[in-house]
Amino acid sequence: MRWIAVLLFLATPVWAQVYPDYDRTTITDRADLLTDAQETALAVRLEGLRRDTGIEFAVLTLKSQAPYSAAQSLEDFATGLFNHWGIGNASRNDGILVLVLSEDRAMRIELGAGYARDWDRVSQNVVNRTFLPAFESGDYATGITDGVEDVIASIALPFSEGSEAPASDAEFGPWMVFIAILGSLMITGRRSVGDFFTRFQRCPNCGNRGLSRKRKTLVKATRNGQGSGEVTTRCSQCSYRDVRPYTISRISSSSSSGFSGGRSGGGGASGRW
Repeated sequence: MRWIAVLLFLATPVWAQVYPDYDRTTITDRADLLTDAQETALAVRLEGLRRDTGIEFAVLTLKSQAPYSAAQSLEDFATGLFNHWGIGNASRNDGILVLVLSEDRAMRIELGAGYARDWDRVSQNVVNRTFLPAFESGDYATGITDGVEDVIASIALPFSEGSEAPASDAEFGPWMVFIAILGSLMITGRRSVGDFFTRFQRCPNCGNRGLSRKRKTLVKATRNGQGSGEVTTRCSQCSYRDVRPYTISRISSSSSSGFSGGRSGGGGASGRW
């Protein structure tokens, strides 16, 4: 009997399901697919959605599923993760999870149990028209940002208003997707806007226009402390180069508070590229 106990002990890690922890209830970018500014803008957008509609919408990026649960299917892993975190209101079960696995080249929109199965078709349309085209070209930041806006406009907002899933994708035309994506651009922080308009300023060295500014995160912010980075301004017309440090605010308590105990029944849609 002793050897049976040893075998059971050795098998335990294979059976155990391990899920990553979240950094905050909006965006946890473990694959480092977003810049600090993009991550902050997305967090603000999803915090606003939760405040306005009560819907908890989480985005998780991982390089691969393998370190956590290699034996599970993508769908089972997403459902288990969703329920482990408890995304969404416990009575309405209206949470949403977008999971992106960059090295596995796979993603999934996981919906709470409160969404009827007709919403699976809507989710698949969003995956195919917005997430996958950008991911196929390697532009993860655009795919995530625009894809989240499409999920909000196509699923989260109609569902929060009591609407049923549209009978066909024709009821949600491309122009509505464009409006949704435009909304994401309007929430970009002043820091990013300022970086964009740097190109129209004159170089302090040669006086010509043609400056560019890039930011680099050195230490990511956490719930317990600030992060840091550096911003580099260059001139394309001369050798001017200016490097300055900046501080990244720590993750606020409002964005790091817990989920509300929701669950998923396995609804949603997956995509691979």
